[in-house]
Amino acid sequence: MVARWAHNPKVVGSNPTPATNPSELEPSLQIMAQQLAQQLLANLFNASGMGNPASPGLQCLEDSIPLWMASLKAQRKSPRTISGYEQDVRRYLQYDPSPTRLSIEGYIAQRLEQVSPARVASERKALRSFFKFLCESGLVPADPTANLASFKVTYGERELPDEDSITKLLQSECYHRRDTAKFRTMALLLANTGLRLGEACSILKANINFERLEIKVMGKGRKPRTVPMSEYVAQVLKAWIGQDGKSEWLFPANNPTGYWDEGSFEKTFKKQCKRCGLKPFTPHALRHYFATKSLRNGARLEVVSRLLGHASIAITADIYCHVDREELHGTHRQYAPFATVP
Repeated sequence: MVARWAHNPKVVGSNPTPATNPSELEPSLQIMAQQLAQQLLANLFNASGMGNPASPGLQCLEDSIPLWMASLKAQRKSPRTISGYEQDVRRYLQYDPSPTRLSIEGYIAQRLEQVSPARVASERKALRSFFKFLCESGLVPADPTANLASFKVTYGERELPDEDSITKLLQSECYHRRDTAKFRTMALLLANTGLRLGEACSILKANINFERLEIKVMGKGRKPRTVPMSEYVAQVLKAWIGQDGKSEWLFPANNPTGYWDEGSFEKTFKKQCKRCGLKPFTPHALRHYFATKSLRNGARLEVVSRLLGHASIAITADIYCHVDREELHGTHRQYAPFATVP
């Protein structure tokens, strides 16, 4: 994050030249958020008589959380990510309001005994984001997470819903029948493309190419990617678009974002599992189902990794290197020595 204004020579008088791409505005928005954070926090501490916030005497780190969250919004982080980060940071500050690197490492070690490594990795990421923001904004003298030790996250074998359960879910009727088409369309899209729920919720109609059978989505870290869809799913999407009105979003909703909220869909998904008499699973399980099914059907690991939007093929390999017990036993019976009576 840049800690000063970058002069824009195109801005003259009251008629600035508009940016041709919204992404070009993001660095400036981040700078504005950072400067606003510094000014607001300075006003806060001056009003309370606590002195210069850039000095080592900064005591109330929790007061700077809203300013950090404003910076995350300027970076176009999703509301769900921001909310999760906030909870993680507040939890740590309750553990130790005077952070040091050793304290944070001790906290992480403690959390590894309480929750999954993947959950701790997410908390570590939130802490690094928070303290990096404070340090770059001049609100603390040093970043205690700068040299924080990393750890490897291992993934256990995932229990996936079977095809019959997914088919039953896709054919289910919602309590409010008007919601059925919307729910079925979303669930089918997730199973066919492997999209993250947040990526699917925020699809713009303009980013669907029915001729090429492709959808452009915004992935993690504001990284766009294009994913293919089947002809059948394209037909379902066309039928759904014909019902939903004139919204720019594929799955519109009456809320501040304008599109279907992840939490709202998850609640509906849970209710539908119960209505169908299915063992509960989450929408994210459809992503795992897509990846596992594709790999078992012969898809190359590197291609599946790109479809999922993973940062590296190693992540895909770590998560999906497992095989089910039936395949495990079948391979053993076929290839292991002494599999039959000599």
